[in-house]
Amino acid sequence: MSSTSTSAPPTPDDPRVPLGPRNGSAVFLVSLAGLMLANLAPLIMSVFEQIGFDVVASGNILTWGLFTSAIIGLATSRAAAGTRRRTIAASGLGIATIAFLVAALVTGPTALIVISFLIGSAGLGTAVSTSGAAIAALRNPNRVSASSGVVNRLLVMVVLAVIPILGLAQITVFGSLALLSLVSFAVTVWLPSTPETSTTEVLAETRAEATPLSSRPRTPRTVLLAGIGVLIVFPLWGTSEDSVWTLAPTLGDAVGMSDQTLGFALSAAAGIGAGAMLVVTLLGSRIGRALPLGIALALGGAIKIWIGVETDPAMLATLIIAVNTIYAFAFTLFIATAAGLDARGNWSGPLIGAYIVGSSFAPIIGAWIIDGVGIPTFGLIVGLVSFVLIIPTMLIARVSTRVEKTLNSLDEAAVTHERTP
Repeated sequence: MSSTSTSAPPTPDDPRVPLGPRNGSAVFLVSLAGLMLANLAPLIMSVFEQIGFDVVASGNILTWGLFTSAIIGLATSRAAAGTRRRTIAASGLGIATIAFLVAALVTGPTALIVISFLIGSAGLGTAVSTSGAAIAALRNPNRVSASSGVVNRLLVMVVLAVIPILGLAQITVFGSLALLSLVSFAVTVWLPSTPETSTTEVLAETRAEATPLSSRPRTPRTVLLAGIGVLIVFPLWGTSEDSVWTLAPTLGDAVGMSDQTLGFALSAAAGIGAGAMLVVTLLGSRIGRALPLGIALALGGAIKIWIGVETDPAMLATLIIAVNTIYAFAFTLFIATAAGLDARGNWSGPLIGAYIVGSSFAPIIGAWIIDGVGIPTFGLIVGLVSFVLIIPTMLIARVSTRVEKTLNSLDEAAVTHERTP
């Protein structure tokens, strides 16, 4: 029951398939499940405080949950790029459904709730790897990753609005994680199949045909270095961005920002960020990757430095909205860059897991910097991270775009050859 059955099949030179209703809903929902733990972080902490843990202990439990999810995501990323992608996703989401249901329903002991939460978090790790790898199997990674981001943000806004209405409690928070895991489990059969031939194999074989005396086909070195590079650059950038996001209350308190203003800024950032992703969805591959990413990192770096020295609450709120809008735009293009490097998802599969490893420590690192050297220096440090990463990010994005253009050229040449009498 594959989603590819209702869309154009892959060609020998382009192993990717078009985005359709079935494969799209599967990729988007499984991706949402993988990221929902981080999206519900404030509510999860509140629930653990309700059942008896202090704020430090609640934060530690959440950190370990995120870290566990990331490690499982990394551990399963290679397999997620293989033929067992759907089995891995279904197994993890099935475990997550049961574990979060236990966490939602049991009343004690608290240790059982924590253990169930951590097991559920581990199960979601397979959603992180399989959704990341599956994105690479679909054509036009810019549009697919942006569409996934838009769906993610809109559904998260709905969940964050509905849970407080129903009541912030163990049953609603952990129950929502169980429900989402179950729905995602049901659509894993629609995840796009892993291509028989990887992008790098196509490129390697093409190069070998051009130079018959060379040894057997190998992954082009530039693609290999770009893949390794994006797994390093993306988490570093994400850690600096998430430090600002998670410590926004601390930054606001320092300038006398009200809770209402802060809440508006964070909500607006989520909504406008979805708009930035929608722009990428509409423009697709036409905007490229290297130049937009370079501009986004430069603007984001400058704004983060500005945040460190801003003393007006209203302007600080505006800057928080701006930096997180740019973050959403760049995040989408980073995912597309990794997906563009290989259709099987060898690089996009572990990407989110690597990101979550870094972001899970962002609050600790950011708080340590602020406590040690102050907010202005904190802003300078996290801003400089973006500037330092501009050149390697643009180089990696150029390789990703070049790989896609090469495949498209090969595909067009193959079609022309078949039509020629």
